[in-house]
Amino acid sequence: MLSLSSTTTTTIVAITLIFSLHHTTSLQPYAPLSTCQLTFFNCGTITNLSYPFTGGDRPSFCGPPQFHLNCQDGVVPVLNISSVSYRVISTNSVAQTFTLARLDLWNETCTNVYVNSTFDDPFFGYGSENQNLTLFYECKPTSAFTETPKNLFHCESNGALNESYALVGSLPSDPILGIVECVQHISVPILKEHADRLVENRSLLREILMKGFNVNYWNPYESVCLECVGSGGHCGFDSDNNQHICICGDQLCSTPGIPAFRLVRSL
Repeated sequence: MLSLSSTTTTTIVAITLIFSLHHTTSLQPYAPLSTCQLTFFNCGTITNLSYPFTGGDRPSFCGPPQFHLNCQDGVVPVLNISSVSYRVISTNSVAQTFTLARLDLWNETCTNVYVNSTFDDPFFGYGSENQNLTLFYECKPTSAFTETPKNLFHCESNGALNESYALVGSLPSDPILGIVECVQHISVPILKEHADRLVENRSLLREILMKGFNVNYWNPYESVCLECVGSGGHCGFDSDNNQHICICGDQLCSTPGIPAFRLVRSL
């Protein structure tokens, strides 16, 4: 009869355990799960963000991937939503709102990122007190102007300056659209409190884009997270299995529907 040495048996058990952990959760065997409870995201003026946010000192398993933040140049907090990067100007964790500004339009009125700012998924939605702004690029007049349009600005493309226009409000409502043809356009919100200022003074476009706009956020896992906290754990997220996890110290809590395992420090 074939017998196994104690060393071989230990090796097999270790491999089996590692394989089991890999298919149970995306967390690494040496991941310090308690990090989620002990750390915050800090970057520039944005400080002390915890669950559901990750980034910086907070590993990816500390919250859903939609709430991952980057700290650009050590001072600029950046959030990516629907393939567009936004600078986080302020947050309100109680109201669950952001003030965001497009990173490609920060201190800039021209862009080559021709993607609308949209918020129509389960995590983010348009906040209150916003007004629509549409920026048209690579435009050419179809007839002669009697006077230079006040909402005209210029952007460089292929070594030449092209006409661009900023239109506030619903479209089509500006007569300029009847006498120009444009290749590209994007839609981006601005705060209503600044919309009238922009209509009166088009030179404020760069400044007002940097004021940002309001966005609501929701965490679909909030209710199960509250259950986790109520049972003495703290909240995290397993991206591989797309599910909330409840963390107790450096292990997963024994909660219904969530397998528990103790992290392996040595084999």
